[in-house]
Amino acid sequence: MRKESPDYLKRIYKTICRGWGSPEHQAEAFANAILTGDLLGKDMQGMGIAMIIHLMQQHNQVDFTAEPTIEKDEYNYLVINGNRGIGQYVMTDAMERTIEKAKQSTFAVSLVHNWHDIGCASAYSRMALDHDCIGILTVNSVTQTAPWGGRELKMSAPPFSYACPAGNQPPIIGDVSMSGIYETYLSKAILEGRKLSTKCVIDPFTGELTDDPLPYIKNPEHRAAPMSAAPAFPNVKLYVMNVFIEIMTGILTPGGATSPQMEYPGMEVLKEHPGKQVTRGGGAFLMVVNIANLMPLDSFKAKVDEWVCTLKQGKLQKGFDEILLPGEMALREEQNRLSHGVPIQEHYWNGICKMADELNIDLEALR
Repeated sequence: MRKESPDYLKRIYKTICRGWGSPEHQAEAFANAILTGDLLGKDMQGMGIAMIIHLMQQHNQVDFTAEPTIEKDEYNYLVINGNRGIGQYVMTDAMERTIEKAKQSTFAVSLVHNWHDIGCASAYSRMALDHDCIGILTVNSVTQTAPWGGRELKMSAPPFSYACPAGNQPPIIGDVSMSGIYETYLSKAILEGRKLSTKCVIDPFTGELTDDPLPYIKNPEHRAAPMSAAPAFPNVKLYVMNVFIEIMTGILTPGGATSPQMEYPGMEVLKEHPGKQVTRGGGAFLMVVNIANLMPLDSFKAKVDEWVCTLKQGKLQKGFDEILLPGEMALREEQNRLSHGVPIQEHYWNGICKMADELNIDLEALR
């Protein structure tokens, strides 16, 4: 598999974003967020997301110079309109503003709407760690799953991410999808010529579960390959959390949109309706907690360390070598990739080459 250095990939992302028209500071935020996904081993939320932004750019769906508008600014919360800008910049800007509010109000919240794909959620929640704060972020998404007991694509596959500082232990960084399976896992199975490990896709005609995604995805090589069948929730608890996230994002956010009101950025939709502005960026909920306003920071970090050590020193379940905290494996992967390079899936790299060719960017010169 191809491997490239993180510095080289960042230069590529930044140069491409600048080629699309973004100013320096927006391109920097875009490159940092995309690279974070790559480094943490979440390439479908890194380089893969760049393919979606590229598709939206081709159809004039993104304003690459848009600055967010503050629609409401109260003591401990903000309402922000992303003005159809690139999600990586909009969310970076929103988290920075939320952190600054938390320094004064201890608990601060931002509600954001009207942006394009943010990618890796922990790219933003972990920004709070640099300020010894707890960061929380969740957004709704286009429909990618069915409600519990249903068979139609009606619900989001939202990320939920938090980052908590520690002392001598690594920070705790949670970053999970509140759904069963992403469309990219279905595409990957098709490209590898295999079925899924479980029957988790609901046939839209029969309502029965299947492990064969092939009939339900066109253009599986593209990150924006829409599904015609809905994955099922693996358990009802995940469904309950998904509903809560929709309430806190698409419904609670002034000016926001619920998942069924957003449109998947599929090739067919944009080709069949040229010039149409698709609804994107339904709602985001960001929260930052300034720990130092509640208790001495060293005391908090010592409590986290003690608790983590208590968990990790417990007896192991059969088949396990170690007790891990959320984000621990991803942070190890990040260090490995920083040292040894980022492995890249060929179809994602082909997408990057296509973007560069369209902008007359010499990728080799960027080395």
